[in-house]
Amino acid sequence: MLTKSDFLLYLDAPLHLWAQSHDLLHVTPSTYDQHLMKQGYAVEKVAKEYLTKYILPKYKHAELLWQPTYKSGEYESRADGLIHDLDSDTYDLYEIKSSTKTKKDHLPDATFQSIVIGDNITIGTVNLVLLNDKYVRGDEIDIEQLFSVPNVTNEAREMTRDIEAKMRDALSVIKSDSHDKILNCLKPNTCPCPELCHPNLPHPSIYNIPNLSIRKRRELEDQQILSLSDLPLDYPLTPNQQKHMEVMLSNTPYLDKQAVAGMLQSLVYPLYFLDYETYDEAMPLYKGHKPYQKMVFQYSLHVLESEGAEYIHYEHLAMTTGDPALDTVKAMREVIGAVGSVIVWNKTFEGGRNKEMAAMFSEYSEFLLDVNKRIFDLMEVVSKGYYLHPDFGGRYTIKKVLPVMVPELTYNGLTINKGDQAMTAWWEMVNMEGKNLGVKKQAIAGALLQYCELDTFAMVRIWEELKTLI
Repeated sequence: MLTKSDFLLYLDAPLHLWAQSHDLLHVTPSTYDQHLMKQGYAVEKVAKEYLTKYILPKYKHAELLWQPTYKSGEYESRADGLIHDLDSDTYDLYEIKSSTKTKKDHLPDATFQSIVIGDNITIGTVNLVLLNDKYVRGDEIDIEQLFSVPNVTNEAREMTRDIEAKMRDALSVIKSDSHDKILNCLKPNTCPCPELCHPNLPHPSIYNIPNLSIRKRRELEDQQILSLSDLPLDYPLTPNQQKHMEVMLSNTPYLDKQAVAGMLQSLVYPLYFLDYETYDEAMPLYKGHKPYQKMVFQYSLHVLESEGAEYIHYEHLAMTTGDPALDTVKAMREVIGAVGSVIVWNKTFEGGRNKEMAAMFSEYSEFLLDVNKRIFDLMEVVSKGYYLHPDFGGRYTIKKVLPVMVPELTYNGLTINKGDQAMTAWWEMVNMEGKNLGVKKQAIAGALLQYCELDTFAMVRIWEELKTLI
């Protein structure tokens, strides 16, 4: 029996489905996976109320069927919501997704549903129920405005023939005794069964080329070109990709001294090395928030007033329930002056949070937008290819760059050493109930502060190493 979740796993990678059906896929949901599942259940509950109160009354004579299961041959599907129009005896399908936009698997998902369910009853329209990314919460959640309902009936019909073919192939994958000739995934870094999808993967491989398209990855695999050294010299790559490849093949770092020197010389003292930690919730928790808006609950800041001065470290961590962003901004405003470069690792993240908070807190809008004008993205030294090292492996996250440039600093051994862990740990901490929780809360707070402080100190040390290199 092929279920919808089986089919979505097949779309992710046919070999993953084969591994699951042969009990070779053992995946433990991460902290963030568990968080997302919890969010999904919460959205589903409110979406049912939304369908009942605001969609069902649009029909003259209708009933809502909640999560009925249907079978068609060797396929099985459970709908989220079906509205049975009693006058026309047709069923409109409403698939609930805890996201704000249509993702790549949503249409195949809905089409699979319409095919299987449509073999049992007459499907009228096919609809997605999404969170409305334009909705801003007031004092209370207005569930009528919380959701958007795109009609994807035409898209589902256009995909039907292709999805039917894929369903048949997925069924054959489950029944196959051998995984020979079953397509693997194209993401070895996150593959749940690398021994099947990427056995004996050479290093460096084509997967170390940054931003190489899926089409090109598959084409190279089909030609049995996996090692970077086997890539044809005339293979079309962007200049940045070409540079990464040359660095890895030569096993020699690359440094554009002039470019890096120019970037670092543009910095204005005092220097503010800044990092945020955030929490997001599918349904906005507080007034002024949108679905999945990232709430800044913590910052770390290393400040260098002038060249040769001692670093001063500042930090703030929200310790109570309620919107943490305002107190965070207030604390930050006290230590970031009107002059000086604000150094981050990935300006899209910190800059995006500043824009959101500026829209929410008018009294701090000028300050936050001015901070954005002064942001310097240290990551761009690597992401734009001005400094590359073969051990970066074509990547430029701070956790990939730091061990190479500053090996004495490490996230290993920290109680909290990833952003998703920080997010869920903070939520657990501020929502703890019961007696004698002080010691446990302080332990979590200490781990959060230690993790965030390392993020900014890591930038300090990388910046220092870059100065030494040039």
